[in-house]
Amino acid sequence: MIPALVRLTSIFAALSILLIGHGLQQTALPVQAGALLWSPATISLLGAAYFLGFILGSYRIPRWIRRVGHARVFSACAGLAAAAVLGFGFSVEPAVWITLRVVTGFSFAGLYLVIESWLNTATPNERRGSVMSLYSLVSLLALIAGQFLAGVDLTTGISIVAIAFCLAIYPIALTGVEQPETPHDVELSFQSTYRASQVAPMAAAVSGFVMGLAWSVGAVVTTERTDAGEAATDFMTYLLLGGACTLLPLGRLSDRVDRRLVVCGISLIGGLASLYACLHPISHSTSIIIAFIVGATAMPLYSLAIAHANDNADTDFLTIGGTLLVANGVGAVAAPLLYAALSGTAVHPILFFLLITTAFATNTLWTGYRLTIHPVSRTFLEPFQAVSRTTLGAVELDPRADHDAPSGATTAEHNPITTGGR
Repeated sequence: MIPALVRLTSIFAALSILLIGHGLQQTALPVQAGALLWSPATISLLGAAYFLGFILGSYRIPRWIRRVGHARVFSACAGLAAAAVLGFGFSVEPAVWITLRVVTGFSFAGLYLVIESWLNTATPNERRGSVMSLYSLVSLLALIAGQFLAGVDLTTGISIVAIAFCLAIYPIALTGVEQPETPHDVELSFQSTYRASQVAPMAAAVSGFVMGLAWSVGAVVTTERTDAGEAATDFMTYLLLGGACTLLPLGRLSDRVDRRLVVCGISLIGGLASLYACLHPISHSTSIIIAFIVGATAMPLYSLAIAHANDNADTDFLTIGGTLLVANGVGAVAAPLLYAALSGTAVHPILFFLLITTAFATNTLWTGYRLTIHPVSRTFLEPFQAVSRTTLGAVELDPRADHDAPSGATTAEHNPITTGGR
């Protein structure tokens, strides 16, 4: 394991540098927009713009990679992301910032895809699970580290982020790891995915909805609700820390019981925590606790969704993973757009937590309903893996993508009606 990780040092170095800057900009830009007295609707559109750009990049950038290769695309995307960040210092017009956020999201789709493709190529099959877990951990820690820089002024923050994006090019440009293979063309199928699991698409979308809303306006809302200057960075830090602490324990628990019970249980807990914030004034310390619980319940939902769908799949794993990744992205775009649409209504003071409560409640009710109508006789399951909610490169890195038969089972022993529970 150690020699394999040593070979990947340059890749993880680029990832860490990149996401420290990314974590800073993801929190600092909404906070700065709030300081400019932008409306809540406009601030939420910044978040939607990023996720929209990310989805567009996920479809377009693989063509670039086929044409010019991974290293050149990474350099181009890092340069484009740095240029977009520097652009925030030239104008404070909402239309300009929203456009730049689309460009940033587009660029990061390429950056993530190149890194994940490189890890996929350089990792032996027997080490994929360990490398994927390390990838998720390093990503979260780097994003958390970026939160500690979020208190700087706009000019300094822009400079730090742009420097980080530029420095991230060097480990990739100078790495000795072999060039990755060309990305796969993956055929998405919502019908096949829904047939494998009626629970998984909803859980993946809810995970994207909650986390997309949190990244878009969470820092601004908690600052307004608590009147604490450090509330923004603390909220995002503990949100990420919650997910980092529960991702693997909840995954291992789902290997031992019906995964739907875990999905239903954590959705209920997340919903109750956000409901409390709807019904009561919250202090700085309370907002930290709620952030930790929301992150601890929302972030694992995506990996649990993929694991559950894969238990029951009668189609290729990449199709399942890719489809659920799109569902997650749609949720991440829809949340800030819905927030923008409702921000002028009477529920605005509690809208952020009300939307999170509604999302969790919907997932709790739907999963609970599936538990009652579809009993489980579990004869086969695929062990849980922590999956990054980024690009198809992360899905390809998953060791389950290497199985010849769906979910690693043969047709004779695999019955999607009774295994795993839909």
